[in-house]
Amino acid sequence: MYSEKRNVLQLVALLKAHDITHIVLSPGSRNSPLTHSFATDRDFTCYSVVDERSAGFFTLGIIQAIGKPAAVCCTSGTATLNLGPAVAEAFYQQLPLLVITADRPAAWIGQMDGQTIPQSGLFRDLTRRSVQLPQIADEEEEWYCNRLINEAILSLDNEVKGPSHINIPLGEPLFGFNTPTLPLVRVIRQSAPGYMIHKEDRYRERFGSYSKRMVIVGQLLPGNGLTEILEKLRKEWDVVVLAEQLSNIPVKETSVFDTVLYAASEKELEELTPDLVITLGGHIVSKRLKQFIRSARIREHWHISPSGEVIDTFQRVTDIVRSDNETFLLYLTERLPCLEEKEFSRVREFDETKDFREIKNSKEARGFRDLWERACASVSEPDVAFSDLYAAGALMHALPKNSSLQLGNSNSVRLAQLFDIPSSVRMFCNRGTNGIEGSLSTAVGYASSSGKLTFLLIGDLSFFYDMNGLWNNYSTRNLRILLNNNGGGEIFGMLPGLNKSEVLHEYIAAAHTTEAKAWAEQQGFLYLSAHNAGELEQQLPLFTDTDSEKPVLLEVFTSMEKNAEQIRLYYHKQKRRFKLDD
Repeated sequence: MYSEKRNVLQLVALLKAHDITHIVLSPGSRNSPLTHSFATDRDFTCYSVVDERSAGFFTLGIIQAIGKPAAVCCTSGTATLNLGPAVAEAFYQQLPLLVITADRPAAWIGQMDGQTIPQSGLFRDLTRRSVQLPQIADEEEEWYCNRLINEAILSLDNEVKGPSHINIPLGEPLFGFNTPTLPLVRVIRQSAPGYMIHKEDRYRERFGSYSKRMVIVGQLLPGNGLTEILEKLRKEWDVVVLAEQLSNIPVKETSVFDTVLYAASEKELEELTPDLVITLGGHIVSKRLKQFIRSARIREHWHISPSGEVIDTFQRVTDIVRSDNETFLLYLTERLPCLEEKEFSRVREFDETKDFREIKNSKEARGFRDLWERACASVSEPDVAFSDLYAAGALMHALPKNSSLQLGNSNSVRLAQLFDIPSSVRMFCNRGTNGIEGSLSTAVGYASSSGKLTFLLIGDLSFFYDMNGLWNNYSTRNLRILLNNNGGGEIFGMLPGLNKSEVLHEYIAAAHTTEAKAWAEQQGFLYLSAHNAGELEQQLPLFTDTDSEKPVLLEVFTSMEKNAEQIRLYYHKQKRRFKLDD
């Protein structure tokens, strides 16, 4: 029987899954849920050492003898401090020592309760990774706990070996040992550096064993060199490639996937669910895509992480692939060796329901790709009345070839995703933290140093928040700013529940009557404005003129109410006309 503590169960199960089965235990009551769970499981080899300082060094001796990680576990308070010398030795000797310290709940730290000291991050400068586990009250905390433990274990040998520290708060009651079995836990694996030589991960075989394969591409810089490789994966291996505008990779066949995920029914979403997901690049704008993959019953999720950092945006990651994007994708696109029956049996564990002939002739894979492309073909670009959405579309259609497009965060970047953009246009947006500050300054900096014709689509709050971005002495005659001024933070009025708040306009959306004309003209801009579709169409040729002697700002005046209405109408129309099957 195991402890009833869910964080203890996650830890014990993951140590076993990662083959860390030598545990040195020092006595105590706070760590008794851990001690009992380890010592009563025959898969663990446990040692009892009373003095924690000695226990730490005892564990180092085990590591030296067995040539793989081992763990030391102690109770809370000053007992943890006594592990310090062994942690330091492991750090400088590069030994994979896993330190597990039981702790009081955070609320009791500093409250004169017995055996309590600040233990979180106690050995931070002497460990490869230091984590504080939650006590687990819901599924999200369980996912978080699982991820933290996997990260700490993977850090024991992340190119450079060394110690990791897991601090685990345990509240009373401590002594319930009524759990008969360990839970099924998600094990995150990490490829060894130089996987092209070390092929024990068998990524190509595993890739070939699936028929419903998907690559999701997040934000990447222009000129990333992946377009042709991904197109080869799409055509030759029938892989569904979902790439947002900010990936700077044009995949027209599936570019409207966000709208598809909105329009599809639950049954249709199930048909669109992949078995294998490979992710690469930075942030994903589409919240629907995140929710879809997080709730989908996928089999494996590989994330390409050059640094080896565990990124689990979709809460489904099973493998961290330490490689640059191009190298790993090229590795996958090499012609897979023909899988003989005996070879296929070795990868059958990944999908026992698939017949070998189906995998080999790839009919199901082609059907999955065709399904996604048919779904996306049924989606149309927005055809709406004058609004922020209309203005964004007008700009996207008017963008000159080989120009650059900077996007403000929040609503601007989301509106841009709904339109087709010329493949020669370079796309940028500050999605590292997704804040509204600095979008204007970034565009000005880019325009002044690149010399390229640069467009910025930005909302009013973001523009006025950063209006000093125009207050400089640098030449930006190549800059064009389309400012959607709807009198506040429009996106807040679209969020269900929040849009009913009586303080929405004054305090949340920050409604205002500010205009940019005086400030733009004072800074040397040619100022244009539009209050309706006719005026906007009239101003666009002057706005996109490449020979203008001045930078240009086009301020488009709309209303939050009209904007929200047009967005709703667009999505309602897509839901009505959406068709997945022929």
